[in-house]
Amino acid sequence: MGLSREFRERARYPEELKKRVAFEVMSGAMTKKEACLAYGISDVKSIIRAIDKYGGGILSEHKDLLEQMGRPRKRPVVEKVEVGSNEQQREIERLKKSLKTAELRAEAYSMMIDIAERELKVAIRKKSGTK
Repeated sequence: MGLSREFRERARYPEELKKRVAFEVMSGAMTKKEACLAYGISDVKSIIRAIDKYGGGILSEHKDLLEQMGRPRKRPVVEKVEVGSNEQQREIERLKKSLKTAELRAEAYSMMIDIAERELKVAIRKKSGTK
């Protein structure tokens, strides 16, 4: 029979280990259970607490870049354009501008991930073979 909860001492892990495990789990490099086994952590709850504590770090460190990128906007409803060359031309120009904006936003997101991976030394992009 084990000790009751009030008499059990919770294992203490170094801060650096907690940060590393939190970022590896968040990046998809390993699951919480795999991290427990790999790092000898006794309980998944410890990893959940580490993620709660350190998980927001990447967002706060790159807050200015996120603000520059803006938030993704809802897709505008595309109205049917009646046959008429001027109206069609305007619609085409509007769609081209919208496409250019979306491409720039995608490039900015990719750049943000590259910076985060380089600074944190953690693989953030999901591997194609993972489930």
